[in-house]
Amino acid sequence: MAVIVHANENIDSALKRLHREVMRERILETSRERAYRIKKSDLEIQKRREYAKMKRRRRTAARRAK
Repeated sequence: MAVIVHANENIDSALKRLHREVMRERILETSRERAYRIKKSDLEIQKRREYAKMKRRRRTAARRAK
C-alpha cells in the first residue's frame, strides 16, 4: 500500500487518499483483530448488535417513507 504525492498536489489530499486506501483494505480492523484474542461469543454479540442497528434503521426509513 502506497500513495505517491505528485508535485502540484496538496499534502492533505494525499493523506486523504492514503486514509481511503487504508479504510478500503481494512488494515486497522485486521490489526486490531490480530492484536488480541477475541472470543467467539464476543463476535456473535457484535454481529447481533450490528444487525439490530440495521434493522432499526430500516424500520425508521420505512416509517418515514410512508
